[in-house]
Amino acid sequence: MGYNIALWLELGTPTPPGCAFAIHREYPGYAVAVNTIIEELCSSDGWGNDPQWFVIGGDDTLPDPNKRADEIAAECSEYFRVYGKRGTGPTFGVMQPTGDRFAEGQIDRICGSAWIGREFAKRVYKGNGPLYSEYTHMFVDQELQEIALKWHVLWQRPDLVQLHMCYTRESPAIDSGYVQARQPAHITHDGYTQAHWDKYQKIFNERKAAGFPGSELL
Repeated sequence: MGYNIALWLELGTPTPPGCAFAIHREYPGYAVAVNTIIEELCSSDGWGNDPQWFVIGGDDTLPDPNKRADEIAAECSEYFRVYGKRGTGPTFGVMQPTGDRFAEGQIDRICGSAWIGREFAKRVYKGNGPLYSEYTHMFVDQELQEIALKWHVLWQRPDLVQLHMCYTRESPAIDSGYVQARQPAHITHDGYTQAHWDKYQKIFNERKAAGFPGSELL
C-alpha cells in the first residue's frame, strides 16, 4: 500500500525484507522507541525521502486495505492546511483511523495507530518527540489523543480501517469482540499486567489533572 517501513528491533534480530529503516537496540518502551525512530528519520541522510507523516503502531497493526499511503498523507496535509491550528503548517496534526470497531470501538478514545505530522512531532513536548516518554506501554496512546485535542488538531476518520490484530481479538471481523487470552511468549514486557495498568493510569490521571505539563510547543 505504499508505506516505507521503519522498525525497532531487538539486538540480534535480523532486518526483515521490505524494511526501509531499522534500529537494533534494546527495547526502551514504546514511547521512547517511537520518538527515537521519528527523530532519526527526520535527521537521517540515508532515509532520503523527507517524510511528512509517520504512522505509528505495533507489529500487529495492518494498513487500510483500500487506500494507498500517499493518498492518505495528501488528504491529511490538505485537511490540516484548511482546518489546522492557526500559524502552523499542513503537518501540524494527528489523524487516527477509527473504522476498526474492535472491542466496542476502543479506538475512539485513543490514538493507537495514529498518523502524526512532521511539524507536530517536532514541536510538541518542547521538541522532545510526539509521545510522552515516561510511558512504556499503556496510556501513551491516550495521552497522545489528549495532546492532539489540546492543540485542536485531532482528526478521527471512520472511513479508514487499520485493523489491530491484537492477541485478544476474537476474530478478524471489523466489529470483533475482546477475549481473554494468554499473553504470547514473545511479549516479555509487563505491559499487560494489572500492576502496569494501575501505575500508568495514575500517572495519566495526575498529568491530565495538571494540564499535561511539559507538552508545550517548541
